[in-house]
Amino acid sequence: MRRYPGIVCWCLFLTFLFIYTIPAQAAGTVRLIIDEQIIDSDVDPIIHNDRTMVPLRIISEQLGAQVHWDGATRSVRVGLPAGHIRLSIGNSTAYIHEQEYRLDAAPMIVGDRTMVPLRFIGEALGAQVRWDASTRTVYVTGAKAEVRQITLQAELGREVVSIKGSGRIEGTVTRSANQVSITLPEAELIMPEGVYPLKGSLAQSVSVQPLVPGQAKGVQATITLIEPTPFTIRADRGELSIVFPYRLEQLDYEHKSGWETLTISTTGQVPYTVQQLAAPDRLVIHLPGIAVGPQVDRLNISSLLNKEVRVQDNPAGIDIVVDQNRVTKFHVDATATGLKIKFTPQIFGFNYETIPGGARVKISSSGDLRYHVTQLKNPDRLVVDFQNTILACDSPTIDVDDEVTTQIRASQFALDPDVTRLVVELKSYLTHKFSRGQQQGELVLELLTSPILGRYIGIDAGHGGSEPGSVSPSGLREKDINLDIAQRVASNLRAAGAKVFMVREGDVNIDFRDRPEIANRENVDILVSIHCNSFTDPSKRGTEVYYFRDGHGGQALASALHKALIGTLGLPDRGLRTANYNVIRYTRMPAALVEVAYMSNPVEEKLLADPAFRERAAQAITEGIMAYFRDH
Repeated sequence: MRRYPGIVCWCLFLTFLFIYTIPAQAAGTVRLIIDEQIIDSDVDPIIHNDRTMVPLRIISEQLGAQVHWDGATRSVRVGLPAGHIRLSIGNSTAYIHEQEYRLDAAPMIVGDRTMVPLRFIGEALGAQVRWDASTRTVYVTGAKAEVRQITLQAELGREVVSIKGSGRIEGTVTRSANQVSITLPEAELIMPEGVYPLKGSLAQSVSVQPLVPGQAKGVQATITLIEPTPFTIRADRGELSIVFPYRLEQLDYEHKSGWETLTISTTGQVPYTVQQLAAPDRLVIHLPGIAVGPQVDRLNISSLLNKEVRVQDNPAGIDIVVDQNRVTKFHVDATATGLKIKFTPQIFGFNYETIPGGARVKISSSGDLRYHVTQLKNPDRLVVDFQNTILACDSPTIDVDDEVTTQIRASQFALDPDVTRLVVELKSYLTHKFSRGQQQGELVLELLTSPILGRYIGIDAGHGGSEPGSVSPSGLREKDINLDIAQRVASNLRAAGAKVFMVREGDVNIDFRDRPEIANRENVDILVSIHCNSFTDPSKRGTEVYYFRDGHGGQALASALHKALIGTLGLPDRGLRTANYNVIRYTRMPAALVEVAYMSNPVEEKLLADPAFRERAAQAITEGIMAYFRDH
């Protein structure tokens, strides 16, 4: 009998538990209906502290908003066309478009879902909400569809025409030729009807009017395009967008400024990725979401780097494929209307050969090269830097050791920016020049040797000291002009490797009878005497060169000087003449006397007063001396 009290207690406990469980179940679940559709949610609305709490994500996404959860801060962000909503779990303060809002119940987590008060949904999302206690149903109706604005937005790779307003802007979209028509039967037109210019690369204008004249409900919008263009549609709360992908319009390939450049012309700025692939070698430029225009065709290229450019479709857009002869570096420049792919030039090899008067270096490359030349001393060498160039040479060094050079060598001097350096070790050097070779991509460096290297050359500046020579009407003294030109000639000759003897270094007296003997004692190889002419008739002008008829090879020297002076100065040619002047008659070496110009002539007097003209005269005399020694 003592066991009965225990049994009775257990019965009373089970009865108590049953009584308090029944009301929660009998109350039933809360239904959720959004825009007349029953929504099946993994977490149903609940009644908490006399407040109806609904799942934020389900309702927001059904109404076209985007919800983002931040687990670190336990906060939620709801993206809307006009702004956003921010709220935190357990915090009764929320922010709607950055404006503070007080909730009548703090957000909470139920079954991994954020639950918020029902009234908050209506005020935050612009929806109509209603609670029916008799059926335990939450009704949510989105905002009325209204068309308030039409905009054009250029995005990366596309142009977007957006119909903006409120509520669910839904309808049908059709295309006819170069027009796209959007029919919105449930929307109301709030903006003024009419035609609006869009001024896009693809979209020209849009017209908007009521679907049926005189009726508020129903909107018709028509987008006019420059030419027929494919499109896609994207929808968001309060917005319907027609997305027009940019098109590939043209492909061009050119050799310019040291680069080979592929220009990809599109109707707007496009996204891209680039892959370098092998077997076979090719460069693939991916253009996602881009369409091909009607006039685009493949390119056959005359290049040692690339051979063809072609276009092929891929599921995400198009690919531009560059079939290559050689792999090289490249650089991509994105522009507002496409891409420029710049291919870095390559140097493949070098060839060296001796030629009369110098040597020739042939540089084999992919195309046009930009270069900068520097001459260095100790040891003598010529340094050529090829800008934006890659060295792809198996044998970058050539040992020579002839009369012109000892060695040429190349190296990749710098990367990014790329510089290939060519160094020519010199033995005898006067000058150089570049020219195009006979083969495609061939550049020729011609090295001209100095024919006066080691020669001993005498230069005689006529008159001096108390003997001024001729004096011009303006007071120019011949002795000063002669010495200035002579000093310039001496400087040029020394720079070309000659040894120079000046009969007079300054403004000193030297008897004309002594000058040939001075030159003979010095045993110079040649003697050039520099003078300026004068005459009583001021109209007489021009250049003359003299030699002694029975001299020791003076005619050949005078002929070389005469040719150089006439060609350089452009003054009247008064001829190659003979005379018995002491300075050319009594020398034991070839000698010539130069009369540069007439000091008595007003035109030539002004020229002789100009240092630039005197420098030209010195250059001409130097060239004449070099021309003589090339043949002797």
